Amino acid sequence: MNKVPTMTRMLRFLTLVPLAVSLLFGCGPSNSGSAPPTVEGLSNPTWEVQYTDSTALFIGLSAVDEQVVWVSGNGGRFVRTDDGGQSWTGGTVPGAEDLQFRDVHAFDADHAFLLSIGNGPSSRIYRTADGGTSWTLVFQNEDPNAFFDCFSFWNPSRGLAFSDSHEGRFHLISTEDGGQTWSRIDPALLPEAREGEGAFASSGTCVVTRPGGHAWFSTGASGVDTRILRTEDYGASWSEAPTPIASSSPSSGVFSLTFLDDSIGMALGGEYGNPDTLVVNVAVTSDGGASWSVPGQSHVTGAIFGGSYVPGAPTPSVVVVAPTGTDFSKDNGRTWTRIDSTSFWTVGFVSPGAGWAAGPSHIARLRNAR
Repeated sequence: MNKVPTMTRMLRFLTLVPLAVSLLFGCGPSNSGSAPPTVEGLSNPTWEVQYTDSTALFIGLSAVDEQVVWVSGNGGRFVRTDDGGQSWTGGTVPGAEDLQFRDVHAFDADHAFLLSIGNGPSSRIYRTADGGTSWTLVFQNEDPNAFFDCFSFWNPSRGLAFSDSHEGRFHLISTEDGGQTWSRIDPALLPEAREGEGAFASSGTCVVTRPGGHAWFSTGASGVDTRILRTEDYGASWSEAPTPIASSSPSSGVFSLTFLDDSIGMALGGEYGNPDTLVVNVAVTSDGGASWSVPGQSHVTGAIFGGSYVPGAPTPSVVVVAPTGTDFSKDNGRTWTRIDSTSFWTVGFVSPGAGWAAGPSHIARLRNAR
């Protein structure tokens, strides 16, 4: 190191002070003049078909991450991708060829559950631990009055399945051991059901779970009103709230639920018996489901079959699908923009750039225009 002459100590001091200040406050990468990274949201989205099967009606969808997606449907079929949809593989669950798998819940590329609908023994739950190479029947309904519509899991061990009501009682079952055993939740813990009240197995989204024991399920078909029932303790206790979506017939009500977090959620539905009619089909909550209100009117006619919030979007954004077309909103349902008229039944997102929808004969990924 060069020595500083004694006679220039004052000059040295004056020189080193700004240098020290610079080192003190300027160490590390400089952010001077740089803006924070921009979080991209939905932008002029379009659907890109990735898989087709002319004999299939795809109804359930579980998007695990940006690579892994599972889809289920009629004829006992399932398909999955582990590369973001570049390739899809699937098959038929042995012994379930005549069943409709209306819901699927996956945890990764290997582990997933399928739920089939129907009266009595047609309502079943299957489990795989090897990517669908083999399946185990873990639940088969024995109640002739039960008709299971959908299910959801808090984690690989704990899950919840919902059946339409019978004689004023809701029918829910739960598991705490990864599906090995299922037991009915005491109907006395839930509010009484209306005559004919149940759910719609249109997209596998009539039950939603979130970490910490939160869960919600939606109803309709009573001809009285629609309700969202919720729990915060894994089903040990329940409360209810009406929604502004009408239930004026057995084909109307809330078809789908989606939650952005523990507070912000959306209920979606309508009247599928009148596919050309525009009705109130969106309701939102900001208090975890304690109350619901109409934010704005979507362009979808008939009934919205499925909807999904878009995690990671800069504003509360949601995509909804129906046999009559698809819409999206970037302001939590206050205003809506049409995507197109393609028929889809189910939809799921993990980020603004990773969302899929499925329906009659096709599975598609949403693409944003930049």
